Amino acid sequence: MTETWHLADTPVHRVNPTLGLRLGGDRLGTVLRALFGAHRDCRNLADAACDELYRLAGTATGRERHRLLRLKRAVFNDRTPDPADLHDSWQTPLPPAVTAWLAAEERGRLARTALETGLPGLLTEERERLARAVGSEPLQLSLALNSPQVLDAAQRYRTSPGTPTARQRKSERGLLQHLARALLRVSPLSRLTAVGFAHWSEDGRRLDEPAFDRRRAHAVLTPDRALLSGLVNGIAAAPRPGPLPAAVQRNPMLRREGTHLRFPHVADGRRRTLAAESNEQLTALLKLLVLGPLPVDLLTAELARRFAVPAAEAARLVTAAFDAQILLAAPLLDEQAADPLPEAEKLLTEHHPEAAAAVAAVAADLDLMARDSVGGRRAALTRIRTAETELNRLSACPAKLQVNEDYLLEPAAVSPEGYRTALADLGRVTAFQGLFDRHHEIRALLSRAFTDRFGPGARVPLIDHADDLVSLVRSRELSLTRATAEQWGPADGSLTELRRRRATALAALADRFREAGDATEATVDPAHLAALADGLPDRFHLPAASYGLLVQPVDGRLVLNACYTGHGQLVTRFLGAQAALGSDAATRIARRIRRQGTDGVRLVEDHGLHRANINHRMRLLDEAHTPADWLATTLAHDPATDRLHLLDRDGRPVRVMSLGMKWAELQPTPITLAVWLHDTGRVAFDPIGHLHARRTDTDGSTVRYPRLVAGDVVLQRRRWYPGDDLPAAPGGEPEDEAAHLIATTRWRAAHDVPEEIVMKTPLGLPAGRNLSGEAAAAALTRYLRTRSREKPQYLDLGSALMVRALPKFLERRSAGYFEEALPGVRSGVPAAEWLLEYDLEHPRGAVAAGEGA
Repeated sequence: MTETWHLADTPVHRVNPTLGLRLGGDRLGTVLRALFGAHRDCRNLADAACDELYRLAGTATGRERHRLLRLKRAVFNDRTPDPADLHDSWQTPLPPAVTAWLAAEERGRLARTALETGLPGLLTEERERLARAVGSEPLQLSLALNSPQVLDAAQRYRTSPGTPTARQRKSERGLLQHLARALLRVSPLSRLTAVGFAHWSEDGRRLDEPAFDRRRAHAVLTPDRALLSGLVNGIAAAPRPGPLPAAVQRNPMLRREGTHLRFPHVADGRRRTLAAESNEQLTALLKLLVLGPLPVDLLTAELARRFAVPAAEAARLVTAAFDAQILLAAPLLDEQAADPLPEAEKLLTEHHPEAAAAVAAVAADLDLMARDSVGGRRAALTRIRTAETELNRLSACPAKLQVNEDYLLEPAAVSPEGYRTALADLGRVTAFQGLFDRHHEIRALLSRAFTDRFGPGARVPLIDHADDLVSLVRSRELSLTRATAEQWGPADGSLTELRRRRATALAALADRFREAGDATEATVDPAHLAALADGLPDRFHLPAASYGLLVQPVDGRLVLNACYTGHGQLVTRFLGAQAALGSDAATRIARRIRRQGTDGVRLVEDHGLHRANINHRMRLLDEAHTPADWLATTLAHDPATDRLHLLDRDGRPVRVMSLGMKWAELQPTPITLAVWLHDTGRVAFDPIGHLHARRTDTDGSTVRYPRLVAGDVVLQRRRWYPGDDLPAAPGGEPEDEAAHLIATTRWRAAHDVPEEIVMKTPLGLPAGRNLSGEAAAAALTRYLRTRSREKPQYLDLGSALMVRALPKFLERRSAGYFEEALPGVRSGVPAAEWLLEYDLEHPRGAVAAGEGA
């Protein structure tokens, strides 16, 4: 029986304050649509027209036959016929398909002429609109904080709307790129996206009614907590000769380079970079501190126990590392405080009043920035940079005062009206998406790697072995094949069965694509999708799984953007501020998370920041798993179930939840391993990409694929892989802009490409054969950097300016594909997205959901 996924009562709205705008005006749109339609009609009529002309030529003789053959060549080659061949003096009347083709060709010729003669004026109109668009206050407020150089370019561009100087024209591509992201971007952590929590109610607004009321939006600006903590510690607890502090941490600026460690050292007012050769003792010392600061007494005792040496000898190692500044005093600030600045000011008042005054000024400027104009924000940022310079002069740990902004909407109600069927279908799609969760194979690989190394039933200290196990599993995951799945997977064959299920699912979808042919959509029954994921081996079931799906509502359908781990982990950063606005979302999410403990396993939360501000969040669970607790955590194998578990210092099972937003892969390895064991992961599911990568029948020209629809859920948008026929421009700049625009429109017509598309780069996990642990880690790091750099780019091919910039956009990205922008940009309507979470409670020991719409 197919398991049921329950819609959680914690929907989250993400909306862009920038109102939708199409740069291309009505005149240009009319011409391009005429050109597109004419080329499309000519292409659709060409075969029939050629056949009719060929039959006529077979019955004609002399000049009449030559005339019909010339017309056939013109139709076949899609070029304008010789006017003499269309003169009324010819005796043979032309068949209907030919006359229709000639009429379409004439419409296209007229549109080309209109475009060639009118393009300068059309470009002027577009540049006027672009100048107005980059003056949008929401956009400029975001640029002031995150891209001040782009803001300078935008403000210069506005000084001569429609007639930019040569320098201003050079900035157009960058302005278009940032404007396009503002028009379509709905990812958080920026003023370009306002985030609001909601609850289901029949009296709420519909999902497809994006609402943004600036009067009810709240900007929250804070400094990067990790950087501020180090900066303040460098003043209040600056390295100096003397007794050890009560607790120590790793120097946050310490870097490993090959066999050496490099770290800053401050003495007598001088800063130097020193290097120390890594050895067994130093490696063990730093590994003990990987989860955060520890009391010196505990750290010393652990070192003495691990190396079987007297406590005094272990203490000398800790003291030497502290004197060298490989270790520093533990943070004095609460790095997870909602606002760290008041505590920083109070702390520095005791140690350095001058620094305290600088921190107070920063706090005042951040408060001002939350409600000031663009000019006021720029002035405040300039003052903050001045304060940063002053604080760095006083600190032994200089750091940038990185300012982060969260933009929050007040709690609201949302109705499922108009989308009830889509929401039910989305639950079935969630079941199917879970089949492709990479944590499934990771858990299987981890269990086998552990038993091969330590034996069935073994128990080992987690912190000592997490690095090696995570490295080994990563390398095997990236090199996984049918043969290696049998070699590296559990003896029960569950990993092979998982891969077989996935292959069956992908083959079924490939059949749908082939059956759809040139149709716009390929359809699949959502119940059939869910059934494909039903009955997986027991090791792939979690006590209470959860996924968060990012969707955009369009005309009763939900368009799926991505599937991530659930339990609110995409939005935990905002829960504290939302609670201050009256939302009880934190309580609802915490209640759902606690169901992970309904099987009797104690549930605890790692609440560390781990040097990543994105991990900032309020506490959700009652019990915390501290660095000292991590030190005593054991990784144990249960031979009865062939599964791994974490045990606390008393040998009891414990489930550690890491509820921050940061990628688990970038956390300390003990946390990564704990997440692998106990939580869902991001689903990287791309059946079109899988099918396209395995095709051998392509000829180098553009390839298109239909939209994939399951009931009222769009699983994947229409897609095009551009080929050699996509018009390019040498050096990324078209010399003849009209010709390039005409050629691009012809290409669109040939492949039925809409005006609004999104350029994407395939970003599946890197694949490789027999990668070592270090090579696998390096491949993963490159993948994450690529994800950050090559974000989806919205393109409006109904805009002459965007078509002009297209070659340069393509030149600066890896090879990728185009997707339809669904939904597209609507004039005056902000882009919006919903995070909807679905929970699965496994029958064994789980309780009913009791929530949902």
